[in-house]
Amino acid sequence: MASIFYIFVSLIVLIYFWLRKRNNYWNEKGFLQPGTKGSFMGVTKGKTPFQGLDDYYKSFKGKVKAIGIYQFFVPSVFPIDPDLIKHILMKDFSHFHDRGMYHNKEADPTSAHLLSLDGQDWRDRRTKMSPIFTSGKMKMMFENVDRISDKLAEVLQKNIETSNVHDMKRWSQKFTADNIGNVAFGLECNCIEDEHSVFMKYGRRLLDLKPFEIIKFIFAMNLPYLARVLKVRSNPKDAGDFFLNTFMQTFEYRQTNNIVRNDFVSLLLGLKHLYTPLELAAEAFLVFAAGYETSSTLMTFTLYELALNQDIQDKLREEITTRIEENDGKLTYELLFELKYLDMVINESLRKYPPIPILFRKCVKDYKIPGTDLTIPKGIKALINVYSLHHDPEYFTDPSKFDPERFSDENSKTIKPFTFLPFGEGQRNCIGMRFGQMQSKMAILKLIKNFKFSPCEKTLIPMEFETFAPFITPKEGMWLKVEER
Repeated sequence: MASIFYIFVSLIVLIYFWLRKRNNYWNEKGFLQPGTKGSFMGVTKGKTPFQGLDDYYKSFKGKVKAIGIYQFFVPSVFPIDPDLIKHILMKDFSHFHDRGMYHNKEADPTSAHLLSLDGQDWRDRRTKMSPIFTSGKMKMMFENVDRISDKLAEVLQKNIETSNVHDMKRWSQKFTADNIGNVAFGLECNCIEDEHSVFMKYGRRLLDLKPFEIIKFIFAMNLPYLARVLKVRSNPKDAGDFFLNTFMQTFEYRQTNNIVRNDFVSLLLGLKHLYTPLELAAEAFLVFAAGYETSSTLMTFTLYELALNQDIQDKLREEITTRIEENDGKLTYELLFELKYLDMVINESLRKYPPIPILFRKCVKDYKIPGTDLTIPKGIKALINVYSLHHDPEYFTDPSKFDPERFSDENSKTIKPFTFLPFGEGQRNCIGMRFGQMQSKMAILKLIKNFKFSPCEKTLIPMEFETFAPFITPKEGMWLKVEER
């Protein structure tokens, strides 16, 4: 018993000194760092990680270009200056071309996709995938998105006959699950009419992680080499297997029956001579996983702000109805992207509520920060807090105010470069940006054209966010009053 006790005490002492040295990592490198040791970036104080980072941003802005922080005792760098962010994302991209996200092709094939691949694997995949996301290809899918948007309005109309208070986050998720399930997997998912559909079930499963799964995810992100040895999965097994098997079945059926549709499945089939079916399945999974929550988040917060700002909602509705009438009552792909005020509203929503509030870039070789004596060591991740930039009054006056006029033709020219980053920037920006904008704009257009949104007793004012959600997420849903126009 005594020997076990001494071993235990020795381990505690070793861990203590390891943590002490670890927490001096940035001091030894010459970087300023917050006083909090082993930072959980605000989570332990009931804040989201992006809110925790925002506290650091406000404390150190104007003092240094970047500070050293810790993610669960793992050192990371937090760039604050937009010019440094420009270097990281674009000018010195050769030093930061990886995201440093965990994936394991053998244990979890759906995790090895464009978002998580690094180095030459990413570069080759990005080159081959880029033609799939051109405006011409998006135009091909317009008819499907238009049809599913009409179904959203139709089913919501039936539901407000019994209740006019609805969780618009859930409706937004049902729309994006239905829409992306259709174009990425070639299936009529029926999510809008049946929120218990299998696609909704596994879409939510990707986000509703169990405590042990959250621990595994954190472990894999911070110790990827050991996680690969242990064959840790980054996605829940049941959800990953569902999306993998669903795509493989569609893939084989399309090939056997020589079926071609205007969707991502057919476009991915065009790359079958370059990639294995498992690799193509990973990309179909990415289209769903990335577009499901980000686009529904954009829709959710846009409807929230329109409900709180009736004058903006009325102005947007006027633009929509007038322009469609002028186009002989037809909505086309070209018209959707010509609606200037809709674009301004969407951009202001992206500014105030960026769906992905933190961008990650991994330093792949030692990088000396321009104009300083500081060096970011190889292997360190840079965390760019988009939320802080979007809410900085120096860049966006009165940032808490929802003001689409910030993005008028005249005012948008004055926005400081690399302070508005809803889709990232540079070579690793969001490849699905056009598709995400198309489906979000289409749904917002149909909803505002047919309904009036306003606050109800359950509406969160001011807004509160879920602490542990991977995306910016309203706490307990987005409840709004919905009335027929």
